[in-house]
Amino acid sequence: MFCTSLAHAQGFDGTPKLKTKHAGVEHAVSLSNWHVDAKGVPSFDYVYEQHGGTCHFRLAGHAEAMVEEVRGKIELVVFNPQDGKGRSMPQTVAYDSGDVTFSLPLKGRLNQIGLRSPMPPALREQACDKGDDEGLSITFRK
Repeated sequence: MFCTSLAHAQGFDGTPKLKTKHAGVEHAVSLSNWHVDAKGVPSFDYVYEQHGGTCHFRLAGHAEAMVEEVRGKIELVVFNPQDGKGRSMPQTVAYDSGDVTFSLPLKGRLNQIGLRSPMPPALREQACDKGDDEGLSITFRK
């Protein structure tokens, strides 16, 4: 993990929508309203849905980039993920809404979105895919 200038934040146009299946449940995420506030902190609105049989679960909210103050400047928190073999993958920025944390690429096309939620008991009861003991973790790819 390291920090970088807010100017490096990856934005998106329109309303990207990605879908995937996990544990027999269709998961969909839609991002919209990319915005950068007066301090330069990027954020967006999201809708996350699960469909499985007669079950339908939906979370909607607003996620802000995770930032830190470094020497009086606000900077993005950037992650350097690795694959299962320890090889470097493209850098990501985390966006948090309280219920859900997203990881989006720092640079390049928005071709992958990571979604993670601890799924507290109230949400877990309503969800079609309840995840595991650590919550729900889904990767959407174009």
